[in-house]
Amino acid sequence: MAIVDVLRDDRAWKQGVRTAVAAAVSFLFAEAFSLPQGYWAVISAVLITQETMGATVQAVRVRLVGTFAGAAIGFLLAMVTPSGEWGTLVALVISTGWLAIFAVRYPSLRIAPMTAAIMLVAAPSHADVVVSAGHRVLEILIGCLIGIGVQLLVFPRRAETLLRSEVAEVLVLLGQVIVAPRDGANAALDGKLDEAFARLDAFGQQAEAERFGREHGGAVDPDRVNHALRHLRIAVSGLHRVWRRALRDGDSHVAAGLRAVGEAIRAYLLELAAEFGHGGPAANSRRVVQAAARLPRVAPPGGSAADDQMVVSYGDALDQAKLALDQLRDAVTGARTPPRPTPGQSRS
Repeated sequence: MAIVDVLRDDRAWKQGVRTAVAAAVSFLFAEAFSLPQGYWAVISAVLITQETMGATVQAVRVRLVGTFAGAAIGFLLAMVTPSGEWGTLVALVISTGWLAIFAVRYPSLRIAPMTAAIMLVAAPSHADVVVSAGHRVLEILIGCLIGIGVQLLVFPRRAETLLRSEVAEVLVLLGQVIVAPRDGANAALDGKLDEAFARLDAFGQQAEAERFGREHGGAVDPDRVNHALRHLRIAVSGLHRVWRRALRDGDSHVAAGLRAVGEAIRAYLLELAAEFGHGGPAANSRRVVQAAARLPRVAPPGGSAADDQMVVSYGDALDQAKLALDQLRDAVTGARTPPRPTPGQSRS
């Protein structure tokens, strides 16, 4: 059943097709042009063909930076060390050691030590290192270009699509947090949110890579989306804490009223998630405003000061949630939320 589920996964089998096509095209290209080390073109095409164009661009950057750095260092050391077994050993130790040191700080260099090692060990003599370096760089470049071409032509997918889907997942989870029960469910939701935000970060980086350094109209701003959702998570946690305190310490009427408001906010977040997941613009937060209008009726007249304070605290958290939702909408439409007035400043 697990195999059947994987094969039914649209993202999974499309990635399989992309990778197979990239491998086949690079192999045929290497054979057609009799590339001396054609397997590097095939390996590179397979490695850099990712699920989205953004991830593919990231993989190409890492592959090329590591290859050029490893080839350059290997070539320079081959030129300055004696030819022969001991000279190769010295060049190998120095190049792989130094490149590995820098790869700890700069992950884009992680394949550089391997590149230098292959060049130095595979070449019969130091003189052949020059030829080997040229062939390796050329064939890796060919494989990367083939991988990008396949990504553009075979089931092309943008990271922004996955980013929107992950935003929808976060909104659904946040809706569940607002009225989460006491029996450990909130901790489980926190774990799922942490995982969703990690995926959101990854898709955001891929979406930035898809821009190729240029701004383009209509694109979601990943940084602003991430900021707005983290802001919303804090506000939603505040809503949940106030409601739980009302259940524990407050009047049952207040607790029920806060839950009703929380359910209204949850329903809105579910609607927003569906809209966002289908590629539409994030709607404004008018439903949050409508829910907040019910708050004055939650605490009965003559109630305790503690109940009144809980309603005020809930309203403050709702204001923060509304601001975060407006920021989320603006991150999609490209608009900017006007700054909130400071205390004592005119709103006009």
